[in-house]
Amino acid sequence: MPLIRLETDIIMSREKEIDLTGKLCAIVAEELGKPSEYVMATISNCCILMSGEHGSAALVQIMSIGGLNASVNGSIALAVSCLLKETLGLSAGRVYITFSDISGENWAWQGRTFR
Repeated sequence: MPLIRLETDIIMSREKEIDLTGKLCAIVAEELGKPSEYVMATISNCCILMSGEHGSAALVQIMSIGGLNASVNGSIALAVSCLLKETLGLSAGRVYITFSDISGENWAWQGRTFR
């Protein structure tokens, strides 16, 4: 159950959010080799101060039970950065991306953990 969470101060229409969550989901599914039905993508609007400046920025958090490694993380980081530049006009220097490999006992779905 990979998760990609985007927090940004850029306000988008509902249609743009729906389109962007689909594209973020597709990147994670492809890079991790998992069906898109297993991936969750969320977008939240928030206030961001980055490098001492307010204004267009984003935090992207990617979590997965396994599958993350230096190569995959690099591919995801590049693809997400390019997508955010293309869709939101965000330069890569205004985007932080974090990766977390979560153990199955620390993630639950349908009322039970994955281990």
